[in-house]
Amino acid sequence: MATALITGASRGIGREVAVTLAAEGWQVLSAVRNSKSAPSGTQIEIVDMADPESIAALARRLIARNQRLDALVNNAGVYRGVPARRIWAVNVLGPLRLTRALQSLLARDARVVMVTSGLGALSAQPPGLVKRLSDPKLSLADLEHLAEEAPGGYGESKATLNVLARVFAKQLEPQGILVNAISPGWVRSDMGGPSAPRSLQQGAASVLWGVRLPPGGSTGGVFQDGKAIE
Repeated sequence: MATALITGASRGIGREVAVTLAAEGWQVLSAVRNSKSAPSGTQIEIVDMADPESIAALARRLIARNQRLDALVNNAGVYRGVPARRIWAVNVLGPLRLTRALQSLLARDARVVMVTSGLGALSAQPPGLVKRLSDPKLSLADLEHLAEEAPGGYGESKATLNVLARVFAKQLEPQGILVNAISPGWVRSDMGGPSAPRSLQQGAASVLWGVRLPPGGSTGGVFQDGKAIE
């Protein structure tokens, strides 16, 4: 049985992805802050993606039981209404720290999805950030330092997440692991609001494309509905 860990599985896109994979027979680990919010039919894993110790504790639990992961979906995200540092902690530092901590558990040919946004298009970012993110020599340490600075808001954080996917893709390519940043589009969810043009199912389908990529598929890119958007 294939196993997927999905962060932010309590609602919205994360919940829809978790429910879909569970219905298809996957073992789904729902990484949530509140155990009561996890979708039924999935295994609850408590984590706060803004808290490095909480992430480390989750990693220790999974490593202790030698949990194999065939897919990791870094879906948890914050849009607005909180300080910039928390936005960057959840949107960038969380995925960076969790993916790094769980590398040893990723099966050969596993899939890692960073759930991004069209608002993270590099062309829409401030020139200073574009220059920094365009450096081909960027490392995980560089991106971690950038995220700790929190230079901007949601869009800037997602642009950085896109680059994080590219850096991890290069690092994990020898194991056949595909890593991509995937946008669900503007979806009718708590984050997207009721006037968004896309349903949760449409958004989840875009993310699931990245989970279901065949061996040798695309890696290090930014996609929506299976099409490159950057």
